[in-house]
Amino acid sequence: MPKSKVGLFIPTLNAATVLPKTLAVIQQSDNWLYRKLVIDSESTDETESLAMAAGFECRTISQQEFTHGKVRHWASEILSDCDYIIMMTQDVKLTPNAIRNLIMFIEQYPNMLVAYGRQRVDMHKGSIFEYKARLFNYPAHNLVKTKADIPELGVMTAFSSDAFSIYSQPKLREIGNFPDDINFAEDNYMAATGILKGFEVGYCADAEVKHTHHYTLLGEYQRYISIGKFHRQNPWIQKSFGRNESAGIKSVFSEYGFLIKKGYWYLIPYSTARFGAKFLGYKRGQY
Repeated sequence: MPKSKVGLFIPTLNAATVLPKTLAVIQQSDNWLYRKLVIDSESTDETESLAMAAGFECRTISQQEFTHGKVRHWASEILSDCDYIIMMTQDVKLTPNAIRNLIMFIEQYPNMLVAYGRQRVDMHKGSIFEYKARLFNYPAHNLVKTKADIPELGVMTAFSSDAFSIYSQPKLREIGNFPDDINFAEDNYMAATGILKGFEVGYCADAEVKHTHHYTLLGEYQRYISIGKFHRQNPWIQKSFGRNESAGIKSVFSEYGFLIKKGYWYLIPYSTARFGAKFLGYKRGQY
């Protein structure tokens, strides 16, 4: 059992088709949770009724008012009586012990701001490229990252994910909570802020979820426009942690080696096209 009061938060929008299985797993972990919260963006389906039936408190935020930062800031305020808050997205698929393992992990580290779980790909929906990206970003071993790791890890020191993560509420408040106006990469923003304030960012490989996005070339291009825009608006991150392009180059060669090793060498031209789409999108977002 947890030593602390733990809240769980999910921002939702028309999630009725994906929520039932997620809610069922959460209910199996109810003895680990003190409160459960959904903030819904004016869904037109049964999202809210499903959440309330599973014991969630429900609030509503208008789609015009919604930002990724604002909804998480609000959730932290609503769950202010919790020591920790798990933040996850509606489309992740939890493994049975994911919640328990994530809580037990962060409770070991009194100086940790945030810990995030391991993401795997549902290969019935994802691609070999997404599978490799998950291996690159979510290794098989736990990590505890601090400011001292910046020379070795660079921007990856501040890598995090709000698809499935847990925050220390006191530390979240100490660094000012999520900015209301941030609408992309809020996880990276908070992790970078925490690292520079002297806190730890953790990764728990035993807290596993499936999270799948099958991006097209256009989808990758558009996503990296957002990433480029984020770094243009927050130049202090690359100034403090190093250039984002360095991690990108490592990813390119890692993916090429993986494709060759697994016998998918014939996909290297498409892999190159994907990296090209990402690079062009990133550069466009920076201007």
